[in-house]
Amino acid sequence: MTDDFAKFDTVFTCGTLLFVAVGLLVALGGVRGVFSARSFARKAHRVPGVVSDVKTRMTGSGRSLRAANRPVLVFTTLEGRDITVESREPSDHGVGAEVEVFYDPANPTSATAGAPASGGFGPIIAGLIFAAFAFGMFYASGGPDVVGSWIGGSSECFVNDVPVDCGDLDW
Repeated sequence: MTDDFAKFDTVFTCGTLLFVAVGLLVALGGVRGVFSARSFARKAHRVPGVVSDVKTRMTGSGRSLRAANRPVLVFTTLEGRDITVESREPSDHGVGAEVEVFYDPANPTSATAGAPASGGFGPIIAGLIFAAFAFGMFYASGGPDVVGSWIGGSSECFVNDVPVDCGDLDW
């Protein structure tokens, strides 16, 4: 194995492991979002409310620029406090619409019109698919052998293009 190929092999192996980590982080972020949404839904109080205004928020840039309409909600908490707040989540409700408001009793300014979204399983699925693909690339490229040689395991190594047991080498 030439030195240049060994360097490429090491970089490729590290890169695929990095992509596995990124995929797992995306999936974990999705899991966190699902649990956060479910936690909010469990503790939220429900009261009637009215949409007094709609704020349009732009996200992204260039071709991925998106507009999200967030209603401004007016409602009275179960404790009798009058609250006006922009919804946590986008909605298609127009001005004057009567809606069911879900709000956090510990923080009534954290509210949404209608049932809270589940957080979505898209990021979880996408992250796991990305991580699985990257792990497949890692495994197909001989990654376990490269990693085994890093830690002194008995993986296949080459000395002057001759295969040898990595465990026999003096690292």
